[in-house]
Amino acid sequence: VDGARGSGVGPSLPLFFRLYEKRCIEFDEMHGWEATPHDRTEWWRRVPAAIRPRLRFYNAPIYEGTMADALGGRVRRSAALSHAADGTPTSFLNVLNATATTDDFVVVKVDIDNGPELQVVHAIAKVPELSALVDELFFEAHFYFDGIQFGWGALGADRRHTVDEALALMRTLRERGIRSHFWI
Repeated sequence: VDGARGSGVGPSLPLFFRLYEKRCIEFDEMHGWEATPHDRTEWWRRVPAAIRPRLRFYNAPIYEGTMADALGGRVRRSAALSHAADGTPTSFLNVLNATATTDDFVVVKVDIDNGPELQVVHAIAKVPELSALVDELFFEAHFYFDGIQFGWGALGADRRHTVDEALALMRTLRERGIRSHFWI
């Protein structure tokens, strides 16, 4: 989190806070994960005062298991798999399922470099109980198209993930009623 600014090249929490606030939508809660270890005091010092009471920050990597685990709900049902040794939640899908209701306006941004991005987005797209919880989704898809790897730094992009698959996933999300956007 970089002061109150937030930009397309910096942390996104302030950016989302501002974008939605300008449209008269205020978040009751924001949940953010960061796998890179941070000094807790220093990290929170940089969080704007308006965001602090609403933010839940988990300084732990997200773990969703295999694609089969995420789609089958196994991670969400297993406390051992969905929390770190210190009790920090490591399953985004578990936290989403435990904290959101269908009456909430839920925005999800998925940008987990070298993490379970596909497990999270496919689970939201294909598991009706999760689809019903999410209203809007921003996703940094990594894919290969016409000799070029797409995605910020093209992390994880290879010939196995194509533009057609990325577009089909977005279509599925939209068919489920989720406003879905590519994030770069």
